Amino acid sequence: MVYTRNDSPTGFQRTLINPEEFNYIDLIESKLIEALKDSRGIIRKICYHILRAGGKRVRPLLVCHSGMLFGEASEELFQAAVSVELIHMASLIHDDIIDETEFRRNQPTAQALWGVQHAVLGGDYLFAKAFRILADQKLVEPLEVMAHTVQTMCQGEIEQDSDQFQPLTDFDRYYSRITQKTASLIEASCRVGALVCQAPPDAVETIAQFGLHLGLAYQIIDDILDFCGDEIYMGKPKFTDLTKGNLTLPILLLLERSSEYEWLKEKLQERPFDQTLLPIIENAIRQSGVLKEAYRITVNHLDIARQNLRQCPNSPERRFLEELTDKLQARAN
Repeated sequence: MVYTRNDSPTGFQRTLINPEEFNYIDLIESKLIEALKDSRGIIRKICYHILRAGGKRVRPLLVCHSGMLFGEASEELFQAAVSVELIHMASLIHDDIIDETEFRRNQPTAQALWGVQHAVLGGDYLFAKAFRILADQKLVEPLEVMAHTVQTMCQGEIEQDSDQFQPLTDFDRYYSRITQKTASLIEASCRVGALVCQAPPDAVETIAQFGLHLGLAYQIIDDILDFCGDEIYMGKPKFTDLTKGNLTLPILLLLERSSEYEWLKEKLQERPFDQTLLPIIENAIRQSGVLKEAYRITVNHLDIARQNLRQCPNSPERRFLEELTDKLQARAN
């Protein structure tokens, strides 16, 4: 059943959808396809290629469930979720270009198939489409949030590039980078959902904090798996960050923990990275216990996320977000 009402404080008509009648993943997929149907030529091929590559659609699901913690499902909410996923897709294309990545999720990347110039424009198209959707829905605050978030993500990417092969990178710099590059979009996903459903300002900040710490944990787990994960499951080779000179939490903990790894600081400055060191570094990380320490830090972020979530109304949506948090924690085990 789809029905409308016009009693929102903004005065805009809201199209409400009975959430029990829909599988949100299927609904999001159909709306993503619909959003991209007016693309043409190579741009269309790029858009549908990255769409078909799949993904868990975590960010649009966060938009939907964060919103429905405080209000009803609506067409505006689902369109906001679609815009967030389009921004995520665009960022993946641009990340792959910057990292010169040939495969993602075991599929060729856009620039591997169509070249860098076309891939850049494909990513730009997705950014523009996302903002157009928010503007068409007259979602002014969410539009401001997402514009600021894209700026933040770009700043994080620049910081990461500046920090490559810099062994003196510290924990504050690392956290700044992962907050901007990864956690900011997950935080924004939760914030946008709450804003669309007109949650009170304190509730918006609470669910945004949930998203921030969920995002930090998400990135740290990804950094852990870069050393000990399954390449087929991850869809990319191990040690990707290390070989590109990006120092992540396990390496920073290793360098901090023992003076016997002082030699590593010099080696990390060498370009290209000496691939023969990978087994030595992996063994040192496993033997030193830094993976356990990184996991402990991850759990701390997830616990903070749970604390914020417990301040939200008890509902199926909250239970979904709690289960998502638990699944993320289990991913690193």
